[in-house]
Amino acid sequence: MKQDIRFCTTADGVRIAYATSGEGTPIVRPGHWLTHLEYELNSPIWGQRCEGLSGQHQLVRYDPRGTGLSQRNVEQVGPEFWMKDLEAVVENLELERFVLLGISQGGA
Repeated sequence: MKQDIRFCTTADGVRIAYATSGEGTPIVRPGHWLTHLEYELNSPIWGQRCEGLSGQHQLVRYDPRGTGLSQRNVEQVGPEFWMKDLEAVVENLELERFVLLGISQGGA
């Protein structure tokens, strides 16, 4: 599966890595515990799910602050800061409407 990895910056200055794959209605999956955009596609748990969702949709995934390809050295983490990560990715992609797929920590 081909993915395009890019970076954006949150309102509080944290660099966030995000990936897009596929075309169609955007599905945004918020970051969750221990993600890594590059390794996730080879995961027996996430690889097939990402490929399946990218088949008919634009799948947007990101590594939240402190994990994966995103900025590791951050001062604060927690729900209000994870929301800043989500907002930065959605704003950077200029998504007006999208499906939000909350899984694990991203479901909160």
